[in-house]
Amino acid sequence: MNHLHRRMGTFSLTMVGLGSIIGSGWLFGAWRAAQIAGPAAIISWIIGMIVILFIGLSYSELGSMFPEAGG
Repeated sequence: MNHLHRRMGTFSLTMVGLGSIIGSGWLFGAWRAAQIAGPAAIISWIIGMIVILFIGLSYSELGSMFPEAGG
């Protein structure tokens, strides 16, 4: 039986907080892209969505292959 131990220390909580702060900055990316590229910015967001989809699917496949905490 596999026992996963889940804990979050001070460093982990700090990194989650920083990731949330930095991660919200991408919302300004849509505004800036629309200013520069106009309607063509939608195409770049679709291309980015497809790329991130493949990255996410790769991570989910690896996560199911190696079910270890902190992996």
